[in-house]
Amino acid sequence: MSIPSPTELPDAFLEHLKSLGLDIAVTSFVHYQNRPVLSPGGRYDEGPTQEWCERMDSLLVSSIQLIHIFYT
Repeated sequence: MSIPSPTELPDAFLEHLKSLGLDIAVTSFVHYQNRPVLSPGGRYDEGPTQEWCERMDSLLVSSIQLIHIFYT
């Protein structure tokens, strides 16, 4: 079984993750796709960037806690 490239075929990759039931990976990938982009001036908009970073931090912490629960 080949895995679609997340950079070349993001929609197919997302469907692949969903088909495997990897909900945390689906959530992380969707948040990654919504990451902040540089403005025309070459800077990030501070508010949305900070919000995105906080959400990603929350995902990482919850993922680590979930892994810890399953393996202890």
